[in-house]
This record gives sequence, C-alpha cells and structure tokens, in this order.
Amino acid sequence: MNTMIMSVYERTREIGVLRALGWKRWRILAMILSESFIVGLLGAVAGAVIGVVAVNLIMLFPVMQAFMGVVYSSDVFIKALAIALLVGLFGGFYPAYRASRLSPMEALRYE
Repeated sequence: MNTMIMSVYERTREIGVLRALGWKRWRILAMILSESFIVGLLGAVAGAVIGVVAVNLIMLFPVMQAFMGVVYSSDVFIKALAIALLVGLFGGFYPAYRASRLSPMEALRYE
C-alpha cells in the first residue's frame, strides 16, 4: 500500500494531465489497480522463488534433514498467489480511489 501511495503521490501531475485530457475516473482507477495487481504478482513470484531457494539451502545441512522434510504442494503456491494478489489489490484500492477523485485543476497546480 505504501508503494502505491507513493506512486500516486509522485505522479499527481501526470494524473492531472490525464484527467485534463479526458480520462474518466474509472480509467484512472483501473490503471492504478492494474499496477497494484502487477506489483502483487511480481511479489508473489519473487517470494515463492526466494522461499524455495532458501528451503533448499537449509536442507543442505544434515542436521536440518533430520528435523524436517520438504514437500512442495501446488495448493500452497496457489493459495500464496491468491493471497498476494488480494493484498496487492486491497493495498492499491485506496491510492487508486484517491487518484480517481483528484480534480484536474488541483493536480496540475500541485508541485
């Protein structure tokens, strides 16, 4: 959510220009929500890859092999992906709503 708020904050003038050019509020909302969705998707994929690599590195130690076994289930990856995407969309909704409510005049005046 912080990433998306900062993205909208830094692009206030750009959003104002788009609104002045005739973009509707729903289009601004959709643009920012789609960016939030992509950030969530990239985060989920990166998290899954880093997690698998970390577990494989931990399992190189014989002591750890005695305490735990690793089973990769597609169900866990699907749930993690779904949660990451929902968190991304939820975190992007407020900044998207705020950006869609910006007046073009206020946004263009913003520095």
